[in-house]
Amino acid sequence: MTTVKRQDYQPIYEKRRRRHKRWRRLGALVLTLLVIGLGVWGWRTWQSYQQARLARYPIHGVTINQDSGYLDFQQLAKNNQFVYIQATSGATYSDNDFSNNYSRAQGAEIKVGVMHTFSFSTSASRQIHHFGQTVGQQTGTLPIMIAVSYYDQYNSSNQDMAAQGQKLKKIVTALADTYRQGVVIYANKTVLTQFVRPVLPNQAEWMADGHLGHYGSPVKLIEYNASGKLSQNGQSQAVGFTVFNGTQRQWKAFSQQD
Repeated sequence: MTTVKRQDYQPIYEKRRRRHKRWRRLGALVLTLLVIGLGVWGWRTWQSYQQARLARYPIHGVTINQDSGYLDFQQLAKNNQFVYIQATSGATYSDNDFSNNYSRAQGAEIKVGVMHTFSFSTSASRQIHHFGQTVGQQTGTLPIMIAVSYYDQYNSSNQDMAAQGQKLKKIVTALADTYRQGVVIYANKTVLTQFVRPVLPNQAEWMADGHLGHYGSPVKLIEYNASGKLSQNGQSQAVGFTVFNGTQRQWKAFSQQD
C-alpha cells in the first residue's frame, strides 16, 4: 500500500502563502542591501565633496585639550600647519596637559597657539591673572584664542550682557597689550553677532561650528568639525578640525612669520 505524504493534501493557498513569504524575505534582503549600498555611496560622495572643498584652503590645523590624549606632533605636522592648545578656562581651571603638549609641540614643524575659555561668572582681572600664571611665556606665535559661548543664564536675553561685553573687551585688550601677538575670538555665529561684534567690531574671529564656505575678512579661521577624530598609531584622538580662511601670504602675516 502506497503511503501518501501529509503535504500532498495541503491546500493550494498554503503553498502560495509560503511562496509569498519567501518573496517577501527576498525583497526585504534586497531592500536592505540597497539601503546599505546607497548609504555607502552617499558617504563616499560626501567625503569626496568635503575633500574637494577642503582643498580650497591651503592651511589646516587642529585644536586639542587633555581629552585628546597623547599626540605625536611630528606626525601631526605632516598634514597640518598649526595646532591650538587649551591652556585655561575662567579664573581657576588649567588644562592638565597644557605644559606637556606645549613643550612637545616645540620640536615639530608646526605653528602653535594657546586657548583661553572666557567665563561670564568671574572677573576680567582674575581671568587675566590666571592665564598669565598658567602659560608664562608659553604663548606660541599665533594670536591667542579666547573661546566664548553662551551657557546657563548667560545669553542674549540677559540684561547684564552689556557689562559682560566690556569684561571680554578688557581681557582681549590686556592679552593683546601684554603678549603683542594678537587675539582671535572663537565663537559661533550667534554669539559673534549678538555679543562679540557690538563691543569688538574689528576683532579677528574664529567661526565655531561653521561650514566650509565664504566668510568675510573678520573671520580668520573656520572650524568645520568640532568633534573630529584623528588616527595616530592605531589610536583615535579627539580633536577639532579648522582651516585658515585665507591665502598662504595672509597666513604668513597671521602667524607672525618673518
